[in-house]
Amino acid sequence: MPLVKITRSRQVTIPKELFEELTLQQGDYVEVIRKGNQLILRPQSIVNRDRAQAQAELETLIKEIWAHNKDLDPKEVEREVALAIKEVRKAHARAKSAPQPK
Repeated sequence: MPLVKITRSRQVTIPKELFEELTLQQGDYVEVIRKGNQLILRPQSIVNRDRAQAQAELETLIKEIWAHNKDLDPKEVEREVALAIKEVRKAHARAKSAPQPK
């Protein structure tokens, strides 16, 4: 079992092997739980509700697209979807960069 030191700022370093086994990344969150005289670190996911809702809506749209185009070549459908996403992103970028009315 690796031994780690608590720094002046009350920080501890997660040993590399454990960090990689848990597929942690810099910026991830962990929950600290006390059980008797033990501290337990549990990786946690922080969900942005707006992003989660947008992702759910996108997944629904993708399912609808596949259902409506089930007889077409999947690669062609993917190309069309990618093109549509690029066009929406361009329009969004233009709208953000346009001068706002006062």
